[in-house]
Amino acid sequence: MRAAPIRRHIFVAMLGLLLAAALAAATALGAKPKHGAHFTGHTSVVPVEGFLAPVKFTVSADGRSLSNFTFGTFGCFGAGGFRPGVNPYKGNSLIDAGKIKVAANGHFSQIATSSYTVQGFTLTTTMLIAGSFSTPRKASGTITFSQAESGTYHASCGPAKPTFTASAH
Repeated sequence: MRAAPIRRHIFVAMLGLLLAAALAAATALGAKPKHGAHFTGHTSVVPVEGFLAPVKFTVSADGRSLSNFTFGTFGCFGAGGFRPGVNPYKGNSLIDAGKIKVAANGHFSQIATSSYTVQGFTLTTTMLIAGSFSTPRKASGTITFSQAESGTYHASCGPAKPTFTASAH
């Protein structure tokens, strides 16, 4: 008579393990993004004057790419002189990684570069954008970037590795 309860416990335990494995596999696979959706969010960088570093991108109509993937940063060289109550994330503090391919499972990873020149100094940002969609309307990942200044100082820094989250609106 004791064999039946033991078998039932083993069955319940195995069923629980199978469900946990299925849930982990579904999470690892990710989700396909909402086609044509505009996403906005922020990075893990400490807020400046109360403003979070923004992230934004648009999913293509076929869901296979992200366009205008842009994130806010003052780079690994930093910046200063922020006015209270004024959003500092504009102009050259917004880095455009361009177009990023999205895999069928909702994961994305792309290496990109972006440069701008101000007063004879060229700042080049080299970045790896990697992430995934947990649902069609939510994405998260990591932006790994390094920067190099070619001008008077010929300085370089990085990599910095802020994470990001973004949602469709």
